[in-house]
Amino acid sequence: MGRGWGNVDPMSGSPVRTSGQCGGCNPSVILFPGCGSIRNCLFGSSMLEGRIDSVYQGLPMRRQILLSIAIRFLIYFTHWLVLAYLPLLLKGYGLSDLQIGMAIGFFSLSSMALMLPLGLFSDIFSPRRTMLCGALLYGGYFGALLTARSFGWILAAVCVGGLGSAALVVVSESLYLKHFGQIQRSRRVATYQLSTYLGFGLGPLAGGLVVQTAPELIFVFAVAGAGAIFLLSLFLIDYEPIVFSFKEYSGDVLQFKPLLLIACLFVLGTHFGVEQTSFSLLLKEKFGLLPRQIGLVFACMGLWMALAVPLVGKYHDKRRSVFLFFLGGMAFSAVFQMLTPLAVGIRSLVVIRLLHNLGDTVALLELGVLVALLFPSGRLGGNSGLLYGVRTLATFLAAVISGSLNREWGYGASFMGSGLFVLCFVAGSFAFIGFSATRRQAVGWQEIEK
Repeated sequence: MGRGWGNVDPMSGSPVRTSGQCGGCNPSVILFPGCGSIRNCLFGSSMLEGRIDSVYQGLPMRRQILLSIAIRFLIYFTHWLVLAYLPLLLKGYGLSDLQIGMAIGFFSLSSMALMLPLGLFSDIFSPRRTMLCGALLYGGYFGALLTARSFGWILAAVCVGGLGSAALVVVSESLYLKHFGQIQRSRRVATYQLSTYLGFGLGPLAGGLVVQTAPELIFVFAVAGAGAIFLLSLFLIDYEPIVFSFKEYSGDVLQFKPLLLIACLFVLGTHFGVEQTSFSLLLKEKFGLLPRQIGLVFACMGLWMALAVPLVGKYHDKRRSVFLFFLGGMAFSAVFQMLTPLAVGIRSLVVIRLLHNLGDTVALLELGVLVALLFPSGRLGGNSGLLYGVRTLATFLAAVISGSLNREWGYGASFMGSGLFVLCFVAGSFAFIGFSATRRQAVGWQEIEK
Protein backbone atom coordinates (compact mmCIF):
# COMPACT_ATOMS: atom_id res chain seq x y z
CA MET A 1 0.00 0.00 0.00
CA GLY A 2 1.40 3.41 -0.89
CA ARG A 3 2.27 6.14 1.54
CA GLY A 4 0.76 9.61 1.68
CA TRP A 5 -2.68 10.99 1.01
CA GLY A 6 -3.18 9.69 -2.48
CA ASN A 7 -5.91 7.09 -1.80
CA VAL A 8 -9.62 7.91 -1.78
CA ASP A 9 -12.36 6.67 0.53
CA PRO A 10 -14.79 4.84 -1.79
CA MET A 11 -17.78 5.82 0.39
CA SER A 12 -17.17 9.56 0.66
CA GLY A 13 -14.68 10.37 -2.06
CA SER A 14 -12.43 11.97 0.56
CA PRO A 15 -8.66 11.48 0.49
CA VAL A 16 -7.45 9.07 3.15
CA ARG A 17 -4.06 8.95 4.84
CA THR A 18 -2.47 5.55 4.24
CA SER A 19 0.13 3.60 6.12
CA GLY A 20 3.19 1.83 4.98
CA GLN A 21 5.37 -1.05 6.13
CA CYS A 22 9.05 -1.59 6.33
CA GLY A 23 10.64 -4.96 6.13
CA GLY A 24 11.71 -6.11 9.55
CA CYS A 25 9.33 -3.73 11.32
CA ASN A 26 6.08 -4.43 13.07
CA PRO A 27 3.47 -4.27 10.28
CA SER A 28 0.95 -2.65 12.62
CA VAL A 29 3.12 0.46 12.91
CA ILE A 30 2.10 3.38 10.72
CA LEU A 31 5.03 4.56 8.61
CA PHE A 32 3.94 8.15 8.83
CA PRO A 33 4.50 9.88 11.27
CA GLY A 34 7.10 7.21 12.13
CA CYS A 35 8.43 5.12 14.97
CA GLY A 36 11.73 4.10 16.45
CA SER A 37 11.78 0.71 14.74
CA ILE A 38 11.27 2.28 11.32
CA ARG A 39 13.99 4.83 11.98
CA ASN A 40 16.37 1.97 12.64
CA CYS A 41 15.28 0.17 9.50
CA LEU A 42 15.73 3.30 7.39
CA PHE A 43 18.50 5.87 7.59
CA GLY A 44 18.31 7.51 11.00
CA SER A 45 15.97 10.11 12.43
CA SER A 46 17.22 13.15 10.50
CA MET A 47 17.01 11.42 7.13
CA LEU A 48 13.61 10.03 8.05
CA GLU A 49 12.35 13.53 8.81
CA GLY A 50 13.56 14.67 5.41
CA ARG A 51 11.74 11.75 3.78
CA ILE A 52 8.55 12.58 5.69
CA ASP A 53 8.73 16.26 4.78
CA SER A 54 9.16 15.32 1.14
CA VAL A 55 5.93 13.30 1.28
CA TYR A 56 4.11 16.56 2.05
CA GLN A 57 5.47 18.46 -0.96
CA GLY A 58 2.58 19.45 -3.20
CA LEU A 59 0.01 18.26 -0.63
CA PRO A 60 -2.34 20.48 1.42
CA MET A 61 -0.49 20.14 4.72
CA ARG A 62 -0.72 23.80 5.67
CA ARG A 63 -4.41 23.93 4.81
CA GLN A 64 -5.13 20.82 6.89
CA ILE A 65 -3.22 22.22 9.87
CA LEU A 66 -5.15 25.49 9.67
CA LEU A 67 -8.42 23.59 9.28
CA SER A 68 -7.66 21.43 12.33
CA ILE A 69 -6.74 24.52 14.35
CA ALA A 70 -9.94 26.32 13.31
CA ILE A 71 -12.08 23.34 14.33
CA ARG A 72 -10.29 23.06 17.68
CA PHE A 73 -10.85 26.77 18.29
CA LEU A 74 -14.57 26.47 17.55
CA ILE A 75 -14.93 23.42 19.82
CA TYR A 76 -13.53 25.29 22.81
CA PHE A 77 -15.07 28.64 21.87
CA THR A 78 -18.59 27.19 21.88
CA HIS A 79 -17.84 25.02 24.93
CA TRP A 80 -16.70 27.96 27.06
CA LEU A 81 -19.21 30.36 25.52
CA VAL A 82 -21.80 28.31 27.39
CA LEU A 83 -19.93 26.64 30.26
CA ALA A 84 -18.51 29.86 31.72
CA TYR A 85 -22.07 31.10 32.34
CA LEU A 86 -23.99 27.86 32.72
CA PRO A 87 -23.61 27.86 36.53
CA LEU A 88 -24.96 31.44 36.63
CA LEU A 89 -27.88 30.59 34.34
CA LEU A 90 -28.70 27.47 36.35
CA LYS A 91 -28.57 29.53 39.53
CA GLY A 92 -31.08 31.89 37.95
CA TYR A 93 -33.35 28.93 37.13
CA GLY A 94 -33.50 28.17 40.87
CA LEU A 95 -31.10 25.20 41.06
CA SER A 96 -29.10 24.68 44.25
CA ASP A 97 -25.29 24.67 44.39
CA LEU A 98 -25.33 20.88 44.71
CA GLN A 99 -27.58 20.53 41.65
CA ILE A 100 -25.32 22.88 39.68
CA GLY A 101 -22.30 20.78 40.64
CA MET A 102 -24.15 17.63 39.58
CA ALA A 103 -25.16 19.16 36.23
CA ILE A 104 -21.59 20.18 35.41
CA GLY A 105 -20.37 16.83 36.70
CA PHE A 106 -22.83 14.84 34.58
CA PHE A 107 -21.58 16.63 31.48
CA SER A 108 -18.15 15.28 32.35
CA LEU A 109 -19.52 11.85 33.28
CA SER A 110 -21.38 11.39 29.99
CA SER A 111 -18.24 12.46 28.13
CA MET A 112 -16.16 10.00 30.10
CA ALA A 113 -18.50 7.09 29.39
CA LEU A 114 -17.85 7.21 25.65
CA MET A 115 -14.40 8.76 25.33
CA LEU A 116 -12.61 5.41 25.22
CA PRO A 117 -15.18 3.68 22.96
CA LEU A 118 -15.31 6.65 20.59
CA GLY A 119 -11.53 6.88 20.51
CA LEU A 120 -11.27 3.18 19.66
CA PHE A 121 -14.08 3.54 17.13
CA SER A 122 -12.26 6.38 15.38
CA ASP A 123 -9.14 4.20 15.08
CA ILE A 124 -10.96 1.30 13.45
CA PHE A 125 -13.62 3.24 11.52
CA SER A 126 -13.21 6.89 10.52
CA PRO A 127 -12.07 9.85 12.66
CA ARG A 128 -13.71 12.36 10.33
CA ARG A 129 -17.13 10.69 10.41
CA THR A 130 -16.92 10.30 14.18
CA MET A 131 -16.36 14.06 14.45
CA LEU A 132 -19.34 14.76 12.19
CA CYS A 133 -21.60 12.72 14.48
CA GLY A 134 -20.15 14.51 17.49
CA ALA A 135 -20.89 17.92 15.98
CA LEU A 136 -24.56 16.94 15.50
CA LEU A 137 -24.85 15.85 19.14
CA TYR A 138 -23.08 19.02 20.25
CA GLY A 139 -25.60 21.16 18.38
CA GLY A 140 -28.47 19.15 19.85
CA TYR A 141 -27.13 19.78 23.36
CA PHE A 142 -27.07 23.55 22.92
CA GLY A 143 -30.48 23.49 21.25
CA ALA A 144 -31.97 21.53 24.17
CA LEU A 145 -30.64 24.07 26.68
CA LEU A 146 -32.72 26.73 24.93
CA THR A 147 -35.90 25.27 26.44
CA ALA A 148 -34.79 23.05 29.36
CA ARG A 149 -35.56 24.58 32.76
CA SER A 150 -36.17 21.68 35.15
CA PHE A 151 -33.26 19.82 36.74
CA GLY A 152 -34.19 16.54 35.01
CA TRP A 153 -34.30 18.01 31.50
CA ILE A 154 -31.08 19.92 32.09
CA LEU A 155 -29.36 16.68 33.15
CA ALA A 156 -30.60 14.99 29.97
CA ALA A 157 -29.31 17.88 27.84
CA VAL A 158 -25.85 17.93 29.40
CA CYS A 159 -25.55 14.16 28.95
CA VAL A 160 -26.17 14.59 25.20
CA GLY A 161 -23.63 17.40 25.18
CA GLY A 162 -21.10 15.23 26.94
CA LEU A 163 -21.38 12.59 24.21
CA GLY A 164 -20.85 15.18 21.49
CA SER A 165 -17.97 16.74 23.38
CA ALA A 166 -16.29 13.34 23.77
CA ALA A 167 -16.36 12.71 20.04
CA LEU A 168 -15.08 16.17 19.14
CA VAL A 169 -12.42 16.71 21.78
CA VAL A 170 -10.83 13.25 21.69
CA VAL A 171 -11.00 12.54 17.98
CA SER A 172 -10.02 16.01 16.75
CA GLU A 173 -6.83 15.93 18.82
CA SER A 174 -5.93 12.33 17.97
CA LEU A 175 -6.47 12.98 14.24
CA TYR A 176 -4.21 16.04 14.40
CA LEU A 177 -1.49 14.13 16.25
CA LYS A 178 -1.76 11.21 13.83
CA HIS A 179 -1.09 13.51 10.89
CA PHE A 180 1.24 16.09 12.39
CA GLY A 181 2.35 15.01 15.90
CA GLN A 182 5.71 13.38 15.25
CA ILE A 183 7.71 16.01 13.37
CA GLN A 184 8.46 19.27 15.27
CA ARG A 185 6.32 17.71 17.97
CA SER A 186 6.36 20.35 20.69
CA ARG A 187 5.91 23.28 18.29
CA ARG A 188 2.96 21.70 16.51
CA VAL A 189 1.36 20.68 19.79
CA ALA A 190 1.90 24.23 21.06
CA THR A 191 0.31 25.69 17.92
CA TYR A 192 -2.67 23.39 18.34
CA GLN A 193 -3.08 24.26 22.00
CA LEU A 194 -2.89 27.96 21.14
CA SER A 195 -6.23 27.56 19.36
CA THR A 196 -7.63 25.86 22.47
CA TYR A 197 -6.62 28.77 24.68
CA LEU A 198 -7.98 31.35 22.26
CA GLY A 199 -11.31 29.53 22.36
CA PHE A 200 -11.12 29.37 26.15
CA GLY A 201 -10.50 33.12 26.31
CA LEU A 202 -12.72 34.50 23.58
CA GLY A 203 -15.70 32.20 24.24
CA PRO A 204 -16.45 33.61 27.70
CA LEU A 205 -15.72 37.14 26.47
CA ALA A 206 -18.35 36.82 23.75
CA GLY A 207 -20.65 34.98 26.14
CA GLY A 208 -20.49 37.79 28.68
CA LEU A 209 -21.62 40.33 26.11
CA VAL A 210 -24.48 38.06 25.01
CA VAL A 211 -25.64 37.13 28.52
CA GLN A 212 -25.74 40.79 29.51
CA THR A 213 -28.19 41.41 26.64
CA ALA A 214 -30.27 38.21 26.34
CA PRO A 215 -29.06 35.14 28.29
CA GLU A 216 -30.86 32.51 26.18
CA LEU A 217 -29.28 33.90 23.00
CA ILE A 218 -26.00 32.33 24.09
CA PHE A 219 -27.37 28.90 23.13
CA VAL A 220 -28.34 30.13 19.65
CA PHE A 221 -24.75 31.23 19.02
CA ALA A 222 -23.50 27.89 20.35
CA VAL A 223 -25.77 25.99 17.93
CA ALA A 224 -24.31 28.07 15.09
CA GLY A 225 -20.81 27.21 16.32
CA ALA A 226 -21.63 23.49 16.30
CA GLY A 227 -22.91 23.87 12.74
CA ALA A 228 -19.64 25.50 11.69
CA ILE A 229 -17.70 22.61 13.26
CA PHE A 230 -19.78 20.15 11.24
CA LEU A 231 -19.20 22.01 7.96
CA LEU A 232 -15.44 22.39 8.47
CA SER A 233 -15.07 18.73 9.47
CA LEU A 234 -16.38 17.74 6.04
CA PHE A 235 -13.09 18.96 4.57
CA LEU A 236 -10.75 17.08 6.93
CA ILE A 237 -8.52 14.42 5.44
CA ASP A 238 -9.29 11.10 7.09
CA TYR A 239 -6.81 8.56 8.48
CA GLU A 240 -6.71 4.92 7.43
CA PRO A 241 -8.42 2.60 9.95
CA ILE A 242 -6.46 -0.12 11.72
CA VAL A 243 -7.37 -3.64 12.83
CA PHE A 244 -8.39 -3.69 16.49
CA SER A 245 -6.05 -5.58 18.83
CA PHE A 246 -6.72 -5.53 22.57
CA LYS A 247 -3.24 -6.93 23.19
CA GLU A 248 -1.58 -4.02 21.41
CA TYR A 249 -3.69 -1.37 23.16
CA SER A 250 -3.05 -2.91 26.57
CA GLY A 251 0.65 -3.15 25.76
CA ASP A 252 0.68 0.57 25.03
CA VAL A 253 -0.75 1.41 28.46
CA LEU A 254 0.63 -1.17 30.89
CA GLN A 255 4.10 0.33 31.16
CA PHE A 256 5.68 2.60 33.76
CA LYS A 257 5.59 5.90 31.86
CA PRO A 258 2.03 5.59 30.49
CA LEU A 259 0.75 4.57 33.95
CA LEU A 260 2.55 7.52 35.54
CA LEU A 261 1.02 9.78 32.90
CA ILE A 262 -2.46 8.44 33.69
CA ALA A 263 -1.99 9.07 37.42
CA CYS A 264 -0.76 12.62 36.77
CA LEU A 265 -3.65 13.29 34.42
CA PHE A 266 -6.24 12.16 36.96
CA VAL A 267 -4.86 14.50 39.60
CA LEU A 268 -4.57 17.37 37.12
CA GLY A 269 -8.18 16.81 36.06
CA THR A 270 -9.52 17.36 39.57
CA HIS A 271 -8.72 21.07 39.52
CA PHE A 272 -10.59 21.51 36.23
CA GLY A 273 -13.75 20.25 37.93
CA VAL A 274 -13.34 22.83 40.68
CA GLU A 275 -12.84 25.65 38.19
CA GLN A 276 -15.78 24.69 35.99
CA THR A 277 -18.13 24.54 38.96
CA SER A 278 -16.89 27.38 41.14
CA PHE A 279 -14.86 30.04 39.33
CA SER A 280 -17.65 32.06 37.72
CA LEU A 281 -19.67 31.83 40.94
CA LEU A 282 -16.64 33.01 42.95
CA LEU A 283 -16.26 36.01 40.63
CA LYS A 284 -19.94 36.89 40.97
CA GLU A 285 -20.57 36.18 44.65
CA LYS A 286 -17.29 37.30 46.25
CA PHE A 287 -16.13 40.04 43.88
CA GLY A 288 -19.52 41.18 42.52
CA LEU A 289 -18.56 40.97 38.85
CA LEU A 290 -21.14 41.32 36.10
CA PRO A 291 -21.28 38.72 33.27
CA ARG A 292 -19.39 41.05 30.90
CA GLN A 293 -16.63 41.50 33.50
CA ILE A 294 -16.47 37.75 34.10
CA GLY A 295 -15.99 37.34 30.35
CA LEU A 296 -13.08 39.79 30.44
CA VAL A 297 -11.40 37.76 33.20
CA PHE A 298 -11.72 34.56 31.17
CA ALA A 299 -10.45 36.39 28.07
CA CYS A 300 -7.37 37.61 29.93
CA MET A 301 -6.59 34.07 31.04
CA GLY A 302 -7.16 32.50 27.64
CA LEU A 303 -5.16 35.11 25.72
CA TRP A 304 -2.36 34.89 28.29
CA MET A 305 -2.15 31.12 27.81
CA ALA A 306 -2.27 31.55 24.02
CA LEU A 307 0.64 33.98 24.25
CA ALA A 308 2.63 31.77 26.61
CA VAL A 309 2.28 28.38 24.92
CA PRO A 310 4.44 29.09 21.81
CA LEU A 311 7.23 30.38 24.05
CA VAL A 312 6.95 27.35 26.31
CA GLY A 313 6.97 25.09 23.25
CA LYS A 314 10.14 26.70 21.93
CA TYR A 315 11.85 26.41 25.32
CA HIS A 316 10.73 22.79 25.60
CA ASP A 317 12.63 21.91 22.40
CA LYS A 318 15.87 22.50 24.28
CA ARG A 319 15.04 20.20 27.18
CA ARG A 320 14.89 16.41 27.43
CA SER A 321 12.82 15.61 30.49
CA VAL A 322 9.17 16.07 29.59
CA PHE A 323 7.92 14.55 32.86
CA LEU A 324 9.99 17.01 34.89
CA PHE A 325 8.29 19.94 33.17
CA PHE A 326 4.90 18.24 33.45
CA LEU A 327 5.13 17.79 37.22
CA GLY A 328 6.75 21.20 37.64
CA GLY A 329 3.88 22.84 35.79
CA MET A 330 1.36 21.00 37.96
CA ALA A 331 3.11 22.15 41.15
CA PHE A 332 3.31 25.78 40.01
CA SER A 333 -0.37 25.70 39.07
CA ALA A 334 -1.35 24.14 42.40
CA VAL A 335 0.35 26.83 44.49
CA PHE A 336 -1.67 29.60 42.85
CA GLN A 337 -4.83 27.50 42.91
CA MET A 338 -4.50 27.53 46.70
CA LEU A 339 -3.89 31.29 46.73
CA THR A 340 -6.99 32.07 44.63
CA PRO A 341 -9.49 32.41 47.53
CA LEU A 342 -6.99 34.61 49.41
CA ALA A 343 -7.16 37.37 46.79
CA VAL A 344 -8.28 40.67 48.33
CA GLY A 345 -9.44 42.33 45.12
CA ILE A 346 -10.04 41.70 41.47
CA ARG A 347 -6.54 42.83 40.45
CA SER A 348 -4.80 40.46 42.83
CA LEU A 349 -7.17 37.68 41.74
CA VAL A 350 -6.31 38.21 38.06
CA VAL A 351 -2.56 38.16 38.79
CA ILE A 352 -2.93 34.95 40.83
CA ARG A 353 -4.99 33.27 38.12
CA LEU A 354 -2.57 34.29 35.36
CA LEU A 355 0.29 32.70 37.29
CA HIS A 356 -1.88 29.63 37.87
CA ASN A 357 -2.62 29.47 34.15
CA LEU A 358 1.09 29.67 33.34
CA GLY A 359 1.58 26.43 35.27
CA ASP A 360 -1.39 24.92 33.45
CA THR A 361 0.11 25.95 30.11
CA VAL A 362 3.36 24.13 30.84
CA ALA A 363 1.60 21.02 32.15
CA LEU A 364 -0.87 20.78 29.26
CA LEU A 365 1.83 21.28 26.63
CA GLU A 366 3.92 18.50 28.14
CA LEU A 367 0.81 16.34 28.31
CA GLY A 368 0.25 16.73 24.57
CA VAL A 369 3.90 15.99 23.83
CA LEU A 370 3.84 12.89 26.04
CA VAL A 371 0.73 11.53 24.32
CA ALA A 372 2.38 11.88 20.90
CA LEU A 373 5.63 10.47 22.26
CA LEU A 374 4.39 7.43 24.18
CA PHE A 375 1.63 6.03 21.94
CA PRO A 376 1.73 4.72 18.34
CA SER A 377 0.03 6.97 15.79
CA GLY A 378 -2.40 4.34 14.53
CA ARG A 379 -3.78 3.73 18.04
CA LEU A 380 -3.84 7.34 19.23
CA GLY A 381 -7.64 7.49 19.10
CA GLY A 382 -8.19 4.72 21.64
CA ASN A 383 -5.29 5.74 23.86
CA SER A 384 -6.34 9.41 23.78
CA GLY A 385 -9.87 8.31 24.63
CA LEU A 386 -8.57 6.47 27.69
CA LEU A 387 -6.58 9.49 28.83
CA TYR A 388 -9.46 11.91 28.31
CA GLY A 389 -11.75 9.47 30.10
CA VAL A 390 -9.46 9.44 33.13
CA ARG A 391 -9.23 13.23 33.11
CA THR A 392 -12.99 13.59 32.75
CA LEU A 393 -13.68 11.14 35.58
CA ALA A 394 -11.50 13.30 37.80
CA THR A 395 -13.33 16.43 36.61
CA PHE A 396 -16.71 14.86 37.40
CA LEU A 397 -15.71 13.75 40.90
CA ALA A 398 -14.16 17.12 41.68
CA ALA A 399 -17.20 19.01 40.35
CA VAL A 400 -19.58 17.07 42.59
CA ILE A 401 -17.31 17.41 45.64
CA SER A 402 -16.84 21.10 44.85
CA GLY A 403 -20.61 21.64 44.86
CA SER A 404 -20.80 20.16 48.35
CA LEU A 405 -17.85 22.22 49.62
CA ASN A 406 -19.34 25.41 48.18
CA ARG A 407 -22.57 24.81 50.06
CA GLU A 408 -20.84 24.20 53.40
CA TRP A 409 -17.76 26.47 53.39
CA GLY A 410 -18.08 28.88 50.46
CA TYR A 411 -16.57 29.01 46.99
CA GLY A 412 -12.96 29.40 48.14
CA ALA A 413 -12.75 26.07 49.98
CA SER A 414 -12.73 23.96 46.82
CA PHE A 415 -9.84 25.97 45.33
CA MET A 416 -7.79 25.55 48.48
CA GLY A 417 -8.51 21.82 48.69
CA SER A 418 -7.78 21.06 45.03
CA GLY A 419 -4.49 22.98 45.08
CA LEU A 420 -3.34 21.17 48.20
CA PHE A 421 -4.29 17.79 46.68
CA VAL A 422 -2.29 18.41 43.49
CA LEU A 423 0.71 19.73 45.42
CA CYS A 424 0.83 16.66 47.67
CA PHE A 425 0.64 14.37 44.64
CA VAL A 426 3.51 16.15 42.89
CA ALA A 427 5.67 15.91 46.01
CA GLY A 428 4.91 12.19 46.27
CA SER A 429 5.69 11.67 42.57
CA PHE A 430 9.07 13.36 42.85
CA ALA A 431 9.89 11.16 45.83
CA PHE A 432 8.65 8.00 44.09
CA ILE A 433 10.73 8.66 40.98
CA GLY A 434 13.75 10.13 42.73
CA PHE A 435 14.40 7.19 45.06
CA SER A 436 14.83 4.73 42.17
CA ALA A 437 17.61 4.93 39.58
CA THR A 438 15.54 2.81 37.20
CA ARG A 439 12.59 5.18 37.40
CA ARG A 440 14.85 8.25 37.08
CA GLN A 441 16.33 6.78 33.91
CA ALA A 442 12.88 5.86 32.57
CA VAL A 443 11.64 9.46 32.71
CA GLY A 444 14.92 11.00 31.53
CA TRP A 445 16.10 12.46 34.83
CA GLN A 446 19.30 10.41 34.78
CA GLU A 447 21.55 9.16 32.01
CA ILE A 448 21.36 5.43 31.34
CA GLU A 449 24.67 3.81 32.18
CA LYS A 450 26.26 2.10 29.20
